[in-house]
Amino acid sequence: MALVTLEQVNGSLNLDLQGSAPGFTDDERSASISLKIKQAEDIVLDFVQPKPDPAWTPDNVPGRVSAAIIIAVNCLLDDTDERLAMLSGLSGTSPVDPKNPIAALLWRLRDPSLA
Repeated sequence: MALVTLEQVNGSLNLDLQGSAPGFTDDERSASISLKIKQAEDIVLDFVQPKPDPAWTPDNVPGRVSAAIIIAVNCLLDDTDERLAMLSGLSGTSPVDPKNPIAALLWRLRDPSLA
């Protein structure tokens, strides 16, 4: 179950899903954005350590987590190098940029790695 809804993303990012985007029907565009929501949730939840137990639901997801998911959706929609760098910085393969807004929102939900 999605932690943020298509309606929340639409409202937060002013996507105007009721209008018609060039080259897309509303159903195609909504399906594309729904996929990006799923991908963004996976990226964000992978960064959170340890995983929440019990798992979050749309009713109890912390606001900073839903905000991070919406920012990640925006990065996936606007695939510029700068936006995608915010996502790649969450991979764990390189140090996280302290100015990364997604990491800043989630940092308190991440236990430090043990050496």
